Amino acid sequence: MAEDKTAAPAKDAKPGKKGGKIGVILGMVVIIPVVFFTMMPTALLLTAGLLPTLIVLITDNDKQKSAAIAIGSLNCAGVTPFIIDLWMKGQTMQNAFHILTSSSTWLVMLGAAGVGQLIVIAVPPVLAGFTVAKHEARLKVLKSNLESLKTAWGPDVATTKPLDQMGRKE
Repeated sequence: MAEDKTAAPAKDAKPGKKGGKIGVILGMVVIIPVVFFTMMPTALLLTAGLLPTLIVLITDNDKQKSAAIAIGSLNCAGVTPFIIDLWMKGQTMQNAFHILTSSSTWLVMLGAAGVGQLIVIAVPPVLAGFTVAKHEARLKVLKSNLESLKTAWGPDVATTKPLDQMGRKE
């Protein structure tokens, strides 16, 4: 029997969808500069405040970027009040520089990123400790159950012999 070697169309090919990526790239090339220049004070405040997140995003070797997510989330939370303050006072470069020159601004923004770093450092060992303790407690329960089975049914219950050898007399 000969095999049918007709080429099936590729599953990834999408007819009528040519140039989709080019449109997205062109849109980003146009939209990002327009937003940046119309919201320059906000962009300046975001860029300065989210530097810890950018550094962690670049240096995090984890595929899931869990450190970048933890630090970035809290860093964003630390920057948000100052963005809102800038918008309430008026979006001018003078107001942005006034906010950025305050030491309490940096304390909050970098402190929030620091709390994110503490979470990244502290949470995995704590979770590992809980997991080990849970499994050790379960092992203790299983061993006590095995001992009660031995007393009720005899020592053959706790054998390590394969099942096919259990029926044979040795």
